[in-house]
Amino acid sequence: MLTIEPIVLYSSKGGNTEKITRVIMSELGCDSVRIGDSRVPPYLDDFDLVFVGTGIYWGNPNPDLENFLLSIALRNPKTFALFLTWGGAGKTNEVVFTKLTKILEAKGHRVMNNTFSCYGGRKFVLARRGHPNRDDLEAARQWARSIVNGVKE
Repeated sequence: MLTIEPIVLYSSKGGNTEKITRVIMSELGCDSVRIGDSRVPPYLDDFDLVFVGTGIYWGNPNPDLENFLLSIALRNPKTFALFLTWGGAGKTNEVVFTKLTKILEAKGHRVMNNTFSCYGGRKFVLARRGHPNRDDLEAARQWARSIVNGVKE
């Protein structure tokens, strides 16, 4: 049976993307690195599958994460899976997924079509308060498992 070695790279200002990251880590038994921290980012050539998560900031991914992805140079193409938390404004989720996909595909990487997004409630967005909730976290868990299973096939 094929073994997949995943890692999660993420950025989180309000803590919502970090909640999703923790669920993915728990489900897959993998590590994560918060991009923008003082820690040195991982040597991604050691991993088969890279989950990338961000919040949306004025219609864009976290700039530290975006700059990191622009800077990576890997020996071999990798498979990436994208997830985000957002306030639900317009189609900004699609815009961010497209932007990140273009960055990664321009470097020769494969980006899974199956993405994950959920609301990340902020105090000023009343309709989204309380997210990610239990249902969102369970959906993230199932999504992460489906990604790994899809890569194994």
